[in-house]
Amino acid sequence: MGTIEIDGSTPKLTIGNATAEDATILFDGNAQDFYIALDDSADDLLIGLGSTVGTTPAISIDENLAVKTYGDITMTGATPTLTIGDAGAEDTAIVFDGNAKDFYVALDDSADKLVIGEGSTVGTNSILTITDDSLTIGDAAAVDTKIVFDGNAQDYYIGLDDSADDLVIGLGSTVGTTAHIITDEAGHVTMPLQSCFQARGGTQNNMAASSNVTIQNSVEIFDLNSDYNTGTYTFTAPVTGKYSLNASIRMGAVDTAATEMYIQITTSNRNTTVAAIDPRLYAQDGFVIAGGSVVADMDAADTAYVNFYQEGGSAQVDSDGNSFFSGCLLA
Repeated sequence: MGTIEIDGSTPKLTIGNATAEDATILFDGNAQDFYIALDDSADDLLIGLGSTVGTTPAISIDENLAVKTYGDITMTGATPTLTIGDAGAEDTAIVFDGNAKDFYVALDDSADKLVIGEGSTVGTNSILTITDDSLTIGDAAAVDTKIVFDGNAQDYYIGLDDSADDLVIGLGSTVGTTAHIITDEAGHVTMPLQSCFQARGGTQNNMAASSNVTIQNSVEIFDLNSDYNTGTYTFTAPVTGKYSLNASIRMGAVDTAATEMYIQITTSNRNTTVAAIDPRLYAQDGFVIAGGSVVADMDAADTAYVNFYQEGGSAQVDSDGNSFFSGCLLA
């Protein structure tokens, strides 16, 4: 038998006689068979692999015109387009039917929003909402929301810490832990791990003359990034940058025989004199408070500490415990 042609103004081919039985067109191939058939027990029209109706289906259409595919779909052409919906006032959705959770990508037509959410009901449990001019993460529920950057060695996140009402940038993927930058509802911005410290000194009596004396700022007031060593009285820069460093000394028993006294902030690459005092202007039993600051260019692992130098005179000057050394990373 060769080609069959059905002609006429309204040609029709009817397979079956309305009884409870499957009806099939079978393509008997060399390596594979395919069929187009009515699976009468399921009331489905099937396109499938093989010759037995209902086994290895590729596409099925039920009585509600719901279409299921059982394999991959590839759209080819110069401008392939998949359209969901017919411009009617109705929600349209792609639902991902998972084992433990379902998710959807949908048009919430009443709100004119594209929504990605959890579940299968459009508009509920929204995760991401897109309108014509904005993108919203979350659905106003009391939960943290975040964008996570999944790196090779380190992850980072930008997230809403909903319990604190803070916007947070941090390390890892859990909102609120090891936070780097925090912005609150009033607009205050804090950096809890930004290098910033302050230490105060103990009493140093009869400091040596004509030599550098390190001021022993050994009492730590705060140290946000643990960069200050109270045993060596030294700050170590964690990263390359510009640092504001500040120092002050309260000195008693000033030797008026000395010609000059200096307070220096010493870093790995230079000494900066932040105060110079003429001791001859002070009474011997009086005290002097002096200090200053510098913006220091420091490389990572560079150090900084406070020096006192007295030119001439005797070793009688005391630091009475009211000295301080502080600093922070500026840029």
